[in-house]
Order: sequence, then structure tokens, then C-alpha cells
Amino acid sequence: MMTYLTPFERTGYDLFRSMRDWENEFFGNKSQLVSCKSDLRDTGDSYVLEAELPGFTKEEISLDIEGDVLTLTAVHKEKTDEEKEKDGTYLRRERSYCSYQQKLDISGVEVDQMQASYENGILTLTMPKKHPEQPATKKIEIQ
Repeated sequence: MMTYLTPFERTGYDLFRSMRDWENEFFGNKSQLVSCKSDLRDTGDSYVLEAELPGFTKEEISLDIEGDVLTLTAVHKEKTDEEKEKDGTYLRRERSYCSYQQKLDISGVEVDQMQASYENGILTLTMPKKHPEQPATKKIEIQ
């Protein structure tokens, strides 16, 4: 009689979960920091940033300006214990709490005239360009 020694005798699901756990431990939990696809257009008189932020609410997104740097941050917040108990016990959970951050140089933008809107998972930020100041002209009278 021949006996086979299998070090990992698991079902397919357990093996898949084990490999995902190993990947998260080795590379870090990728779900904590997500990437977002964004487009930046030049419309002539302004720049328009369109960023895909699906699943975020408007309240979870913040736009902060420090100097000439705009920081776009989106954070899914963890539920409190009371909210978790109210929602029940998860049997399987693939959606996670995550965050996203992007920095943008806005040195050529009129900050006071910027406008933002968020609809259907798309953040649209319109940033009017600064107009270069024309040098003051002065006529000198000849005496």
C-alpha cells in the first residue's frame, strides 16, 4: 500500500484564500490604498480634472490647498462597532475600507475661482488659469 503525503490538503476555496492572505502579507494589503483614474484637460482658459472615485460619497472626498499644491483625498471610513452590529455579521467580505490621495501643482490656477462637482462617481474640478499680468506701461513726457 502506498501513502501520499500532501502538505497542504485544502479545498480550492481555502487554498485561494491562503494564497490571497500570503500575497497581502508579502506585498502589503493593496486594498488599503486604491488608485484612481483621472484625466486632466486644458480647455484654453482653464484646466479640468476628472477623477473616477467610484463608491465614495461626497462627504468622504476632500480638496485641500496648501501653497501651490492641491491635495485630493478620498477615504472610506471604518464603521463603528454599533454600526457593525446593526448591519449583522459578514459571511464573506471583499469590499474594504480604503483611501486615495493625489497631489497637483496649481501654481498657474486662480484658486478663488475653482469649482468642484461630484456626480455618479466622477469628481470634476474646474480650475481657471491665471492670466499673466501685463507690465504697466507709462509714457514719459519729453521736456
